[in-house]
Amino acid sequence: MDDRSRHRQFEERFVAQLRGRALALIRGKLPADHLAVEPTAEGVDSVRSELARLEVFDRDAIEKLPGTRSCEFTFSRKHLGGLFYKTVSRVRVRTLAPVEPLVKSQPARPVGREDVLDALARYTLLPRRSQPTGVILASPTGFTPEAKVLAEGSGNPTLVLMGGREDGGWDVTMPPRLKGTPWAKLLELESQDERLKRLLYHLNENTHLVDSRGISLRELSEKLGVSESEAELLVRQACRAEPRLMTVAHDGVTHVARTPLAEEHSQMSLWSRVRKLLRMKPTVAERVKEMTIQRVRIEQERHEVDQKTDALEAQERQSIQAGAAATSDAERKQLAGKLVRVRTEMKRLKAQAQNLTNALDVIGTHIHHLTLAEQNRRLELPKAEEITREAAQAEQMAAELSANADLARSIEVGAASATQLDEEAAILEEFKQAAAERAGPSAAGAAAGASGAAAGSGARIGAAGLSEPQAPARGAARAPGTPPPLPEKREAKPEIG
Repeated sequence: MDDRSRHRQFEERFVAQLRGRALALIRGKLPADHLAVEPTAEGVDSVRSELARLEVFDRDAIEKLPGTRSCEFTFSRKHLGGLFYKTVSRVRVRTLAPVEPLVKSQPARPVGREDVLDALARYTLLPRRSQPTGVILASPTGFTPEAKVLAEGSGNPTLVLMGGREDGGWDVTMPPRLKGTPWAKLLELESQDERLKRLLYHLNENTHLVDSRGISLRELSEKLGVSESEAELLVRQACRAEPRLMTVAHDGVTHVARTPLAEEHSQMSLWSRVRKLLRMKPTVAERVKEMTIQRVRIEQERHEVDQKTDALEAQERQSIQAGAAATSDAERKQLAGKLVRVRTEMKRLKAQAQNLTNALDVIGTHIHHLTLAEQNRRLELPKAEEITREAAQAEQMAAELSANADLARSIEVGAASATQLDEEAAILEEFKQAAAERAGPSAAGAAAGASGAAAGSGARIGAAGLSEPQAPARGAARAPGTPPPLPEKREAKPEIG
């Protein structure tokens, strides 16, 4: 899919989702009873003027470019039992498309402050009764920080910017006074299930962190574009949907991790507590889960040690560079003392990191072995005796089937009768006679030609005065089935004395 198709698909999805969200909220959370959606012309006019500025006179270009669809959402409320409707809010909806980069096949950039001001200027030229009370602008490439400042401080009309995210979500920028009103619900185009899918997408993208030291809620909230409280609710929902996910608290920060082995039944939590109170041996899944929590915490500690080591290594490099550039012995001595302290602390941190690495190796190996053993137990593979018994039975059945097949081939009775065989023999004789009749005329013609040639040759010899008869020519054709002629015997003549 090219950039133009992707932008057009974004435009269609944005308008459809906003319209569906508005229809779902009227007569409920929104103070409106009726919604009217009418197309407007500012989108097409803007794209047409941009093409004229770029000197693109292709008539079909405007049909292939995004940004041509704009509409007006009119929210009204009925009065006097529906005798007439009073307009509550008039919202203009439009997608800002980067026309110039799309025409020149260049990468699109986020929409800037000037483009937003140009879009708002079109609405100030409308009559006062037709001017909107709110403007919602969307962009698949997002908006710049300067453009978001316009939305956060907008007055009349109220400006809302909605930028598309790479993971399918939305970055919504609105004035602070709009967040506590029912109209803020209109801008929540993403459902809870879609947010959960985005959360699982980010967890799968960062599987190297989730399976090792975990990923904090702060990082997840930044990736999702939501607050930490909303991210926590999504994480709780994800843990219920996927049993392998779990949360680990370390130093007051909640991390999301994943255990390699999940419990067989989710209803075992109460039974697990009873087993723990009775001091019974925990199950393999519980042991793996506890060790996974321990591994995540150790991974967090080693990550902190690695960060401290990186900082000390940076200080070491700076001290070496400063010592090399120093011009006095006093400065070199100060830098040398600092470098000694830095290297001493680095040795301690590296020893701690190695100790934590050894602990992680032990825990990881134990988790791996327990996971393999439990997975093999859950697979319920057949034992050696059962495999041997079934193999012997299969071999016996195969031998019986082979013997039956050989017997069937040996006693198979032909379907042809004696009468049918006689008829076939008679037909074969007819085929031979037809072949002989077809070959007869051609053989007779060849023999006649050979006789004529022999007669002509004898006449020529007689004219020459030879009295001896001429032998037939070699290679003369004869009728098929005729034996070759025997050579003639000549009588010996007496010699004249």
